[in-house]
Amino acid sequence: MLLITAADLGNAGLGDFAELPSPSSDEDPPPMTGPTPELTALLNRAFTDKAAREVRTSFVSADSSIVVDVGVSERSGTAAASWMTDMRRLYSECASWTMSIGDQEIGVQVVDPAGDRSEPLKVEQSFGDEALMRTMLAGPAGQQGQITTLLVRSGARALELTFRSLAGPPGGPEAPGLPTARAKFIQLAPAKFLALPIG
Repeated sequence: MLLITAADLGNAGLGDFAELPSPSSDEDPPPMTGPTPELTALLNRAFTDKAAREVRTSFVSADSSIVVDVGVSERSGTAAASWMTDMRRLYSECASWTMSIGDQEIGVQVVDPAGDRSEPLKVEQSFGDEALMRTMLAGPAGQQGQITTLLVRSGARALELTFRSLAGPPGGPEAPGLPTARAKFIQLAPAKFLALPIG
């Protein structure tokens, strides 16, 4: 069962999207290195944490400039809360890290969202038992992708929403529309995800 359809994204004003043959988030994350050995261990533990059950899907915009990933997972006992604790600590203590992809080191930096800096807190107060929203830039200068992730926990269930786009130059033609598109995507969460059973 899909968590969301391409039509849902279009109806929300996000434009034309097509479902990817397989979720982009199905791939194992690459090794990561943080500023300290302890944070390196936390990074790799948090991002490779496997749920007991999960369902995922991904979509790409017609011009390939935006990828939307959606996942709902269930973890046993208090594992969902522990995972959220790890993610919250990670973003609190680790403002940047690197990912090793082949022979490349890709930098990741946690940044304030463009526009309303209070947006993450407003969003986090709106969903589930707890929520966490962060925006990152990843890649070399001039080719950085912008990634916004919203994590929502409701009991043993965790929701992961990721909105990825080519950041481009700050004053580029796509830049002004990205915060609006991201906000529209996040507005889909309450109606589409929190009450969904795991397929």
